[in-house]
Amino acid sequence: MANVITQPNLSHQVLRHIYKQVQDGTLNTGDKLPTNRALAEELGVSVLTVQRSMKQLEAQGTVTCHRRTGTFLSDPDTMTSPRIQSGLVGLFVPEFFSSFHTDLMIELEQGLMEEGKLLSINFTHSEPEREIHLLRNLGRQRLEALVYFTSPLVINSTSHSRTVSSWINRYIEEGTQVLFADLCPPGFESRLISMDNAKAGRMLTNKLIEHGHKQIAFLGPTHLPSTSNRLSGHYQALKKAGLPVNKDWHMDVRIMESKGWEKQIEEPIRKLLSLYPDLTGFTVSTQATAEAAYRVLKEMPDREFPAEESIAALLETATPPFDALAWIHIPGKKMGEKAREILLEDHPADYEPGQIKIKPVFWE
Repeated sequence: MANVITQPNLSHQVLRHIYKQVQDGTLNTGDKLPTNRALAEELGVSVLTVQRSMKQLEAQGTVTCHRRTGTFLSDPDTMTSPRIQSGLVGLFVPEFFSSFHTDLMIELEQGLMEEGKLLSINFTHSEPEREIHLLRNLGRQRLEALVYFTSPLVINSTSHSRTVSSWINRYIEEGTQVLFADLCPPGFESRLISMDNAKAGRMLTNKLIEHGHKQIAFLGPTHLPSTSNRLSGHYQALKKAGLPVNKDWHMDVRIMESKGWEKQIEEPIRKLLSLYPDLTGFTVSTQATAEAAYRVLKEMPDREFPAEESIAALLETATPPFDALAWIHIPGKKMGEKAREILLEDHPADYEPGQIKIKPVFWE
């Protein structure tokens, strides 16, 4: 199987060669292409391979073939980026530490297997250097597609984000369809599948408002674009309800930047509550932060609302770890379904589906 996957598709090689010449201006409308025999010798393929490629280009209207006079470029705008047809799809994931990642992987794998494709699972362990190493090494495998969970540490590092972006562009240029899940480096939002994060923030905050909370804080890693959007939805809900918007009630949680970061969240929450004892409700953007807030609130039994009625949060696991006023489960299964749908459609490598937002729903 490895030998089949790593060998280049020869027709793809011909199409890629012509596509690059169209892109760099070597070939323009009306230009005559080299003969099939000349192309075959230049690229080291058979004449039959070139003929098949020309028939494909003629069918889509890119070239016009005349038996006696040759082949001419008739409409370069119809020339799309040819996609590798290796049957191998790569998945980059931190690790399966929650049902969110597992759900996406299972949904993606089952759908691809039904179509005879193979899913190569690669663990990044949220280490930027490892992510770049994997991108470099897996490039030799000629991936048909890549579904990528980018590490928050990559997103936060300008240098790592730039390096990852350059490798992703190389993958796309060589014919690999690339999609991102949940997070992406700047500039790749048109390939991102994520939850509608602003709506999730509004929904969670509205649950707290409906329950009688009037002073509501937001806890989460707002240095990440996904949580920043959740925060904007939180503010929208407060403003619409005519409740105070105090930016000092927002705690940015620096996830994964140190060992034991989950436990270290508790002290800043205690400090926030000591500074603002009238806070009663908490819109929380990550499960680890929600669990920390719950532990801290359980230490304070004389509050207006019990801990279970003070938290509305997102979670990654299939079952909430404690009773809360409201939970939204991050939809790994829905993201997997959408990624599978796009990958199994006949799109060129440079196809951009646009930013896809999955509708959030409450866990019941």
